[in-house]
Amino acid sequence: MQEISTFAPSKINLFLDVLSKRPDGYHEIQSLMAKIALGDDLKIAVEEAPQTKIELKVRGPFAKGLKEDKTNLVYKAAMAFFEYFNIKAHCQIRLEKNIPLASGLGGGSSDAAATLLALCALCGIELNSKRKKDLVKLAAKLGADIPFFLSDDTFMFAEGIGEKLTPVRNNLKDDIYVLIANPNLPSPTKAAYDGLKLTKAKSLTKNSKIAKLISEIEKGGSLKQLSPLIYNKLESSVFSYLKEVKNLKTRLQDSGAALMSGSGASVFALLDNKAKAEKIQATLKAEGYTVFVTRFWRASL
Repeated sequence: MQEISTFAPSKINLFLDVLSKRPDGYHEIQSLMAKIALGDDLKIAVEEAPQTKIELKVRGPFAKGLKEDKTNLVYKAAMAFFEYFNIKAHCQIRLEKNIPLASGLGGGSSDAAATLLALCALCGIELNSKRKKDLVKLAAKLGADIPFFLSDDTFMFAEGIGEKLTPVRNNLKDDIYVLIANPNLPSPTKAAYDGLKLTKAKSLTKNSKIAKLISEIEKGGSLKQLSPLIYNKLESSVFSYLKEVKNLKTRLQDSGAALMSGSGASVFALLDNKAKAEKIQATLKAEGYTVFVTRFWRASL
């Protein structure tokens, strides 16, 4: 069996505006997504076989509650790959789950994307321009965030349901630390979106805010310049029924820029002092929170 080991970075949303709900149940969004150097590890092995068989094993600190059958997004991604490319194979996948479940960090989506990319390499699928577009379409059918994780770009501007992606040049200095705290509560995506009160009018103020945020990243702006521009519309929904998340953000705001990521329940703070970030981490860990200190992810990591 040929085998590949790969890393699946998670993400935070520096900006997330929900514009409208579509007839298919998805939502039109505008988002600035950023990969971070916290993630899951996968080992994927493949060999030819008369019929496709997928074996998925999940281990790690956040493996509990994650099924190893066809309901798992990694399993779905692998099966979709084999069906799309008309390949029959015996596939073994070992997933080390380091990202909390339903945490707003995109762990499942990243795992699925990493699986698709690894299978392309293992099965000799050359990702030319057309194939990349096909893979993005395949990924989008599995989950709205998956196309984002198929690229090596740290930052991307996302539109549509998240599948229309524009890379953002990363000229930020490596002096920003990302502290992520999770209250050990799941925050299902559907509930977060269902709780939104949407108006038909688009907000020009918010549109200009994300444009300015992108501009600051591309010109290497400071944390002081980035902080007032971060935004997440889903906070209003999630805070209404998960007070722990609201309280966590309030606490982290005392230390710097803080925002709920995605549909929660994780909250992140951006800091330019590692010692300060680690001090906050130690305090919150002692209180029972799951806390990480990491950086923005770069493809070379």
